[in-house]
Amino acid sequence: MIDALCRLDAAKWDTGLSPANARACWAGALSTLGAEGRPRVDRGRAPRAVGLIASANVFTAPLEWLVQLAARGVPTLLKPARGQTGMAEAWAGCIPGMSVRPWRGGELDPEAEFLAEVDGVIAFGRRETLDAIGARVPPGVVYIPFGPRYGVSVVDEIGADTVLDHALYDGRGCMSPAAVFARRVNLADIGNRMEAAETQLPRGRVEPADAAAIRARVALGKAVGRVEEGAHWAVIELPIRYFSPIALPRVLNVHPFADLEEVRAAVEPTGALLGTVAGEGLDATRVCAPGRMQFPEVGRAHDGVDVLAALWRR
Repeated sequence: MIDALCRLDAAKWDTGLSPANARACWAGALSTLGAEGRPRVDRGRAPRAVGLIASANVFTAPLEWLVQLAARGVPTLLKPARGQTGMAEAWAGCIPGMSVRPWRGGELDPEAEFLAEVDGVIAFGRRETLDAIGARVPPGVVYIPFGPRYGVSVVDEIGADTVLDHALYDGRGCMSPAAVFARRVNLADIGNRMEAAETQLPRGRVEPADAAAIRARVALGKAVGRVEEGAHWAVIELPIRYFSPIALPRVLNVHPFADLEEVRAAVEPTGALLGTVAGEGLDATRVCAPGRMQFPEVGRAHDGVDVLAALWRR
C-alpha cells in the first residue's frame, strides 16, 4: 500500500501548491506512516466502515487514517474536497477497501447515504460546516470533527528547520506556524532562508482574499515593526502584542521575546485553539522539535482525541 502511494505524483493534483511543494508534502506525509503505521487496537468492536470528509487546505490530512484503517481491514469512504476527486480516486487505487463519494456542499441526499453506510465519521473543515454535519449524523455513529486550530514556534533563533515548517503547505493548516516567537531575530538571515525556500518549494496559488490580507499585514509591519520581503514571501517582525493566530501564505510573523511569560500571555486568549507547538514552554495537544511540525507521529492523540479508540468504542 505505501509503496503504491509513493509512486503517485502529487504534482498532478489540484492542491493549490506548487508542484515541488505538493511533492514534498506528499513525501513527508508518507514518511510518517512507516510500514503501514499500526499502533495496536486490541479491544472493542471494529467499525463496519468509516467515512472521512476532507477539507482543501491540507490535502494529506485524511491520509494517515485511510492507511491505518485499511491496515486493519476497515473499509473507508472519502468525501474529497472540491476539485480533488481525481486525487482521491488515485488514492483509492492504492488503498484497499477505500471508495470515493464526491458531492457538493449542501447536497443532503448523498451525504445521508454516506452517513448511513458508516459507523464512524472523521471530518475536517470550518467550525460552521462541522457543526452542521454533526447535527445530521445519525444516532450511534461516532462523529470526530477536527476544526480550525493553529500552530506556533518558540525558538532561540530562526533556522532552516523553522522556515521549512512554514514553507510546507504554504503555511496552511494547524501544523504550520502562524507565528514564531524568537529570543534573537536576524531579519536579513531569515530573509535569505525564506528566499532559499521559495527557490526550492515555490509558493503556490494565492486567493484574492489572502493577497489582500498579506498587503495589510505587510503594511502593519512597516508601520510598527520591520519587514524583509521578496517577490513571493515576507518576514514581518512585530512586537509581541500584535500576535495573531491567523496564518498567511509565505508570511512569517516573528515576535521577539525575552521571557516565556510574554509568550504565554500572548497566546492565552486563543490557547484553546493552539494545536501544535515547535519548541518548548507552551502547553498544547502536540509539542515537537522545529522542523517536525508538518510530520505528526502516527498513533498520536489527534488534537487530544484517540481516534482509533473512539472508533473502536473503547
